[in-house]
Amino acid sequence: MNEQVLHTLEFDEIRKMLASRAVSGLAKKMAMEWVPSSEQSVIQEWLTETEEATICLQKEIATPLGETHDVGPLLEKAEKDIPATPQEFMDLSATLSTHSRMHHYFEGDRHMVYPALESLAMLMQPMDDLMRRIDRVFEENGNIRDDASPKLHRIRSEMENLKSRLRRSLQRILHDRNQASYFQDNIITQRNGRYVLPVKEEYRYKFDGIVHDRSSTGQTLYMEPMISVQLNNDLAEAAVSEKAEIHAILEQLTREVKKSAYSIRENAKLATRIEFIFARGTLAMDMHAVRAVYSPEGQVNLKEARHPLINPKKVVPVSIPLGIDYKILIITGSNAGGKTISIKTLGLLALMNQAGLFIPAKEGSTLPVFNHFYAIIGDDQSIQYNLSTFSSYITKLSGFLGTCDSHDLVILDELGSGTDPIEGAALAEAVTEYLYKKGVPTIITSHFSEMKKLAYETEGIENAFVEFNEVTLMPTYHLIIGVAGNSNAFSICKRLGLVDEVIARAEKLKENSPYHNMESVMANLNQQMQNVEKEKIRLSSMVKEAEELRNDLKQESDILFEKRRKILDKTREEAESIKRNLRVQSENIIKDLKKTASQMDREGLNAHISKVRGRVNGMSIPKNKLEAKRERPEEFNVGDTVYIDTLGSNGTIQSVSGKKITVLCGIIRATVDKKNCFLPQRGADAPTPKASTRIHAGRKKYVDPSVTQVKTSINLLGKTVDEAIPEIDRFLNEAFMAGISPVQIIHGKGTGSLRAGIHKYLRTLNFVSEFHLANPQNGGAGVTEVYF
Repeated sequence: MNEQVLHTLEFDEIRKMLASRAVSGLAKKMAMEWVPSSEQSVIQEWLTETEEATICLQKEIATPLGETHDVGPLLEKAEKDIPATPQEFMDLSATLSTHSRMHHYFEGDRHMVYPALESLAMLMQPMDDLMRRIDRVFEENGNIRDDASPKLHRIRSEMENLKSRLRRSLQRILHDRNQASYFQDNIITQRNGRYVLPVKEEYRYKFDGIVHDRSSTGQTLYMEPMISVQLNNDLAEAAVSEKAEIHAILEQLTREVKKSAYSIRENAKLATRIEFIFARGTLAMDMHAVRAVYSPEGQVNLKEARHPLINPKKVVPVSIPLGIDYKILIITGSNAGGKTISIKTLGLLALMNQAGLFIPAKEGSTLPVFNHFYAIIGDDQSIQYNLSTFSSYITKLSGFLGTCDSHDLVILDELGSGTDPIEGAALAEAVTEYLYKKGVPTIITSHFSEMKKLAYETEGIENAFVEFNEVTLMPTYHLIIGVAGNSNAFSICKRLGLVDEVIARAEKLKENSPYHNMESVMANLNQQMQNVEKEKIRLSSMVKEAEELRNDLKQESDILFEKRRKILDKTREEAESIKRNLRVQSENIIKDLKKTASQMDREGLNAHISKVRGRVNGMSIPKNKLEAKRERPEEFNVGDTVYIDTLGSNGTIQSVSGKKITVLCGIIRATVDKKNCFLPQRGADAPTPKASTRIHAGRKKYVDPSVTQVKTSINLLGKTVDEAIPEIDRFLNEAFMAGISPVQIIHGKGTGSLRAGIHKYLRTLNFVSEFHLANPQNGGAGVTEVYF
């Protein structure tokens, strides 16, 4: 990758942003040396690593990062058998601890959650034995432990004993009454590694000792008493032995490091890479960036892309498609309007993508992989080679124009400027046509009207412009594709305070230009584009508002329907309870009537009882579901299909007699009122009632409109009499209200006790006209048929 292009597109600044987010010096160095790739597989691997790091930073409480140091110098010393310093060993210990943390971080619940990062971490070799050896030698503050070796422990114990004897000896001298006046302070101190006492200068010849130092005022001498000279000598010898033993310990520890030098280096490389990956993830989060979608067709489609080096609160997003409907995009518009920022945004984001970085753009932005980047941006005079701006530009252009191809990206700012306008425009057109023929993806900024005309006339070359507000005389920095823009030079001159007379003369001269009308047309087109964009924004706002209103209404409708359903369910439960209580009370009244009315006409009594029971059973209970309003047929003919709401089923008309209709529902025949018949229902609204026997013809049928499902048999096998009676009562009531007769009670043969109990109960029901055992072919003694 050409370093000059990276500098031109400001990738250096991205490196600095990465380095500032790296946690170690090695990772910072890697960031500053990072170069984009042109290998698609490598780029995708880098992007996957960045994606995993971003997810890890967002999801996990802790990361695998820790304290690492550049242990390279230590390893070089170890390989030369030069003992490392205690601080170097402490840095190595912290680094090895972080390496171990990284290696084990992706175990357990994190296994295979971050496969790319885990594969790197698993390549690391934990140095637990070396870490423990270093920890046995050094304390947390970096001092050598007393027990780092048996010899060091013995030496330091001897030194402590000597120090104790020295302190006692000196304390006796300090507290000697005959010598107490000799001392400046009642303290013991050290000079040149030897224990001394502060003696007043006037008593130097009275105190028997050796002078080691003098205070700044000269009033105090630091003297070693002669009596303690031998102890100080012994202590000095012990200190020399201690130093030698520490040197031996460090030599031994350095040899152990030397044995693992290769593995430590490899671990350091992997750790640095992981740290740098997390720096990329941190940058992606800070930029609110996304992973670009790879386009194998070489298509660019940046959606609301933001230049990463501009303040996010001030940057104006741009959307740049390239390589979809056209290969070359020519951007025109006013000076300082954002043309250069637009082309730099494309170039820099493409470089970031190929460096494994997320880009600050909207989700779904696509980018290909470019083999080479070529960019000429800004005024770049070359004093060294005595080249003007134009010469420098052409020199750079010549360097790649003949070799670039369809897999490269070319970015040209102000192509053809810096020379005669006519010749410059002709040159710009020629270069553009040449790049067009070669199919090179190119983005160009220009002020030449000839370039605008070329884009209008050539399929595969497209115009774009940066919007300019004619009222405020300020650019809006919005990039609009499909229309060429004006340079607005005179408007900018007015804003910058140029003399009005000069501007007026320039405008008059412009009217003589052959492209003057074209400028007016483009101005009108730009105004229309602005109006369309405003209308688009307004309509989008209206659609969004309507959608929100629709969602609110739907939510309110759902809440209202749910409240209505709960009210109906509660009402139905209460009505069922009332009906159940009334039935019990009516049966009790009927039993009392039977006991006290033995002298009454039995037939009249039974009729009255049936009437009372029918009124109780016929009480209307609200349905447990909301049904649509049903339509009635205009006339009823034999053979027509109708829906009977009392049976909850479709049926075929068998006969019509006044207001009564006989219908056949499956194998069930029933007589119902016309008011209960509607146009037939389909699908789930038309269940077919189950049946096992025919309805006994010629018997009276009572129809209860609250019944929605009818059974013609009940199976009580395995039940006791007490368990069976409630089920029989419910079953017979439903069958009676639906007008079905006969029905079957399946009780089995067995001991006969269940059959006897059922028959005993049936005799108490006055709406049961008769019952008897079924025919052998219908179950014989195991089934009782009941008629109403």
